[in-house]
Amino acid sequence: MLNGSRPTPAEIEKFIHSTSDPIKLQLTGGYLFKSCVADEILHIGIVPAISENERLHHYDVGVPCAESLIGTISNTGNFSILFRADKSDMDEVIRKKWQLSYIAFAKFLVVHGYAGKGDLDWISKAIIAESGIFNPIPQNIFEIAGLEDSYGL
Repeated sequence: MLNGSRPTPAEIEKFIHSTSDPIKLQLTGGYLFKSCVADEILHIGIVPAISENERLHHYDVGVPCAESLIGTISNTGNFSILFRADKSDMDEVIRKKWQLSYIAFAKFLVVHGYAGKGDLDWISKAIIAESGIFNPIPQNIFEIAGLEDSYGL
């Protein structure tokens, strides 16, 4: 699901192009997104960081899950992919949930032709390291997309 509806192949192509294209990233100031997996369906909500000369916010982005990945694709093509979780509650079941969310999001982009930079920013790497969801720490979305078999998902 993309912004609350099932996208057509043309909508997916437009979405992937806009998140990969350096010129579009500069014009929009990048993108804000939320992503989650609910009932085995990937949901992505995404908006330009700037629209009609106004900065948008993550609360402008809707997905059906309260616990979701939240992030940005910067105007330079770097990804910030974060989540909120209490470290004291981080058990194997919760780690698997976040692994699935990261991998599903990254795999969707890569499978549909994402061709941008895709590097993770330092805070994303720090969150991944602190939570222990991936080891070694992936450096970009391409590496995350390839982790499915490694984590039995």
